[in-house]
Amino acid sequence: MDGEKIAIIGVPALAVLFLVIGFVANPPAEPVADPAPPQAFDKELAAAYVQAGCWQCHAVSTLQAELTEAFGAQAAGVRPMGPDLAGVGARFNADWHTAHFWKPEDVYAGSQMPAQRHLFEPGQTKLNEQGRRVVEFLLTLKSRSDINKPWPTVRAVAPAGDAGRGRVLFQRECAGCHGHDAKGDGPAAKFISTPRKPPALAKGDFIYLPAGERPLDSIYTVISNGVPGSAMPSFAARLSEQQRADLAAWVAKVGGK
Repeated sequence: MDGEKIAIIGVPALAVLFLVIGFVANPPAEPVADPAPPQAFDKELAAAYVQAGCWQCHAVSTLQAELTEAFGAQAAGVRPMGPDLAGVGARFNADWHTAHFWKPEDVYAGSQMPAQRHLFEPGQTKLNEQGRRVVEFLLTLKSRSDINKPWPTVRAVAPAGDAGRGRVLFQRECAGCHGHDAKGDGPAAKFISTPRKPPALAKGDFIYLPAGERPLDSIYTVISNGVPGSAMPSFAARLSEQQRADLAAWVAKVGGK
């Protein structure tokens, strides 16, 4: 497929620029991060991504020009329905992507993305060559765009939460990896081993509990911040502060913290 352009069928794509200007009365509480470095472009790996059809739902805003030049306008995601993939390589590791391709809703509750079983060996849960190359491409996408806000990094103090509500949230948001009984045996767990398997929270298998910090605050911080480069996402944009507090209250309770 190298050098070929994707055939564009129907109405030509229109380039639309949305300029949003925000007025802030006070200076931001946190310093603005330095601009992300230019995004590297590996044409061979990008070809696997294009051939897999990921462009039908996703765009990579930091590689729009490169994908268009190499494979045609549609490859850049002219009408993306799914999230912009810019920066995804700095968020999740290869294990998460593999689990996501196998059954997206196991790692992202309510996902509308269909399973990508064509990226696996027949009858196996092992990625085929194309699947491995698509994951390699995704891992190169480390430069985020202004479309995607960076994950938070600040240590946080957990607001008061309701463990009962948190238990319901856990079943929806976390059971895919951590298991319905929080024993680390969710359906996606078989794909995840780097840097380690999902913790068995019900057995007190907590990883990020800094000395001197209240365990509830540590749990809330991990839920909010995620663990970049692992399979643990940030829920800061997905769940409200109260929902994260409820979830932290349940996790602390079930883990004896």
